[in-house]
Amino acid sequence: MKLKYSILLFIALFFVASCDFSNKSIESDAWTGWTDADEVTDMDSAEMDEVTDMDIDDGQDDTDLGNTGDTGNTGDTGNTGDTGNTGDTGNTGDTGNTGDTGNTGDTGNTGDTGNTGDTGNTGDTFPLSIRILASNLTSGSQQSYDPGEGIRIIQGLKPDIVLVQEMNYGSNSSTNYKALAQEMVGTDYYSVDSAGFQIPNGVISKWPITSSGYWNDPYLDNRELAWAVVDIPGDRDVFAISVHLHTSPSGDQVGAAAVVANEVETLKNANPGKYYYVVGGDFNGPSAVSTSGFGKNGDFYVLGPDPADDNGNEDTNANRSSQYDFVIAGTDLHSFQVPVVYHSNKDSSTLTYTNGLVFDTRIYHSGELEEFYSPALSNDSGASSMQHMGVVKDFVITY
Repeated sequence: MKLKYSILLFIALFFVASCDFSNKSIESDAWTGWTDADEVTDMDSAEMDEVTDMDIDDGQDDTDLGNTGDTGNTGDTGNTGDTGNTGDTGNTGDTGNTGDTGNTGDTGNTGDTGNTGDTGNTGDTFPLSIRILASNLTSGSQQSYDPGEGIRIIQGLKPDIVLVQEMNYGSNSSTNYKALAQEMVGTDYYSVDSAGFQIPNGVISKWPITSSGYWNDPYLDNRELAWAVVDIPGDRDVFAISVHLHTSPSGDQVGAAAVVANEVETLKNANPGKYYYVVGGDFNGPSAVSTSGFGKNGDFYVLGPDPADDNGNEDTNANRSSQYDFVIAGTDLHSFQVPVVYHSNKDSSTLTYTNGLVFDTRIYHSGELEEFYSPALSNDSGASSMQHMGVVKDFVITY
């Protein structure tokens, strides 16, 4: 009996102890707030996404969350957006500033630009000597340089820039003009208003020609007022203008010269200090060399004294009775004018022309020509239908 009651007492005590432990577990769960692990693991993926997608409202503006880009500084790699400044490489459009040379084309046709050659032929050093020749030196019945007398005269005069009138040679092809330039100055740099004109105007140069064109001569239709930019060494280029003005009336010459003067004035205002200006060629008289013509705006020096030959004769037509041909420098370039000097190829002797030279082979004997002006020949200036005499001016640019 005692054993029976002992067993019953043990069972009762075990039951009371179990109930006390269970109550302690419930109180613990309520305090911690933890849910049963099985409840979490039993959540499906959609429910998990809902939890992770919940916005956390920290009381701040959501845009500040973009600062999360600072984590890992990976946001700084967003500065690769600065590489968007590669848009600045669009400034390569500035290489279009070669169009600045197009400023020379202000109003007029760009014409047959010819061979512009390589720019930047800056191998020469200062002071820089520049010899400029006005050349209406065609001969024969075709007003052409084909017969050769004019080419020999030019070779003997040794110019750096030739302002050419009646620029006909062969069929006036690019190949012909390059060959003509080689004959005249030893390079193939040339420009021409239009090879299709009856008697074109052009420029041939020792240095590269970077742009060219022409302005309209309102009195003529078989040639124009041709220009070319010559890339001489240094910061400034030569803006060379080659013209062949109307024979008559003289008012047409003055009118065409005023066109040039106005165009140059516009250029100077748009491009201060960019060019040295020179105009030359066959003016068919002196009327354009005036304050009404090329000197209209004060940009060209139109006062004398003028070039002359060894006898002091300034006239340039074939029979040496009229002054038709000129080289007129802009006021800046004029300040650098120096006497024209030719050196003997035999000794140290020289021939000097203080104001420039009007060249007529007929006043020299063959020995003088060979010594100072080879390969020109005595009768070249008197060739059949030779147009005029060459006119030379020298300049020495110093910086």
